[in-house]
Amino acid sequence: MSETSILENKPYAPEVSDSYGVGVSDFESIIPEVEQPTRVIDLMKKLDLEFLRPVIDELYSEDWRFKFDSIPALKTIIYWRLKNHRFLTEVHNDLLTNPDLANVLGYDLIPSYKQLYHFITYRLNHIGTKKIFDVILQKVKQLCENVGIELGKEVIQDSSPMEKKNNDDATYNKHYDIKGYKWHNLICLKTGIPLDYHVGIATEYDGDFFAPMIYRLKNIHNIHPKRAFADGHYSKGKNLMRMNEFFNIEVVTHIDKNWVLHSDATVFELIRQYQKMWKSELFKINAGVDYTKYFMMMHDKTEVLENFYHNQVFKKYLKDPDAYDKKYAIRNLIEHSHGRDKRHTEIKNIQATDIFKFTAHLGMHVISTLVLALVRLQKGETEGLTYRGGLI
Repeated sequence: MSETSILENKPYAPEVSDSYGVGVSDFESIIPEVEQPTRVIDLMKKLDLEFLRPVIDELYSEDWRFKFDSIPALKTIIYWRLKNHRFLTEVHNDLLTNPDLANVLGYDLIPSYKQLYHFITYRLNHIGTKKIFDVILQKVKQLCENVGIELGKEVIQDSSPMEKKNNDDATYNKHYDIKGYKWHNLICLKTGIPLDYHVGIATEYDGDFFAPMIYRLKNIHNIHPKRAFADGHYSKGKNLMRMNEFFNIEVVTHIDKNWVLHSDATVFELIRQYQKMWKSELFKINAGVDYTKYFMMMHDKTEVLENFYHNQVFKKYLKDPDAYDKKYAIRNLIEHSHGRDKRHTEIKNIQATDIFKFTAHLGMHVISTLVLALVRLQKGETEGLTYRGGLI
């Protein structure tokens, strides 16, 4: 048996086609540059969010705190993000001046601006928006299964800086030369559908969010990726080890010019390091390779395993650098997605005084993207599910 199969006890690469699922040109084809304009109000007519009522009702224990129906209020916030207004006051003005809009959203009586602001900032807040996201994603997942789309088979993870220079809890990132936060985003490669999101301070290390977001995707949503694309910030050996040992996910990542093969990443070295810990609790004299790996991970002595998975990725690159780089280039799609959102929506101008309020508003932006996919899937569409072009 080869050293590779002994150390891993399973094949390195998951059973995924060599084509990496979808190429750049395929992804671009499902996000057309030109689309027949669609009125946001027409989308809202088709949007039924009644299934979210139990979730929203749980966010306040006292009904009297919000005197208006929560579903129309939620649809108003989604309308805000899809309509691409900068300020909530503009949305409130639409409600006051357009009776058809108020009717479509489901209002009998229009709330005040302060009541809408209170709804998103304090009732939904950063916790409620994540709960709503999770429930909608479950709905979207089911609709994808109905039309034969395997959601999240291949995923891309990345972060994007969000400048908030006047916020006291924001931090300065020297690389980006901004003071602000980071939006961590995990999306499905084939559809562009967001699978998870997180907002952190600008100086946090991206790689620390890799395993937790994948773990959440698998355990909360029962979505099991086979391959993940991520840049060099996610490529430390510990992350490569976690993706393989914990999740059985192949990682396609950036190969830094300083990468080298680690000659000591062998079964012999793993066992040698294990034997040094003979005084530790649960040590076994005749431990197999699986138990040895478990024991070393339990005691956070994983350098050999980390180097092993580093070598595996590097060897794939060395075998055919051009082919590897072409596959890695697929990761750029998430950067294009972030760029489009920043250029064509108002997320750069979110008015929020701290990271929790910012997370609530950004969460509603991500939810609005999910809602696009939800409505289009309900209409029987399978392409361009998250495309925002043509919305008026």
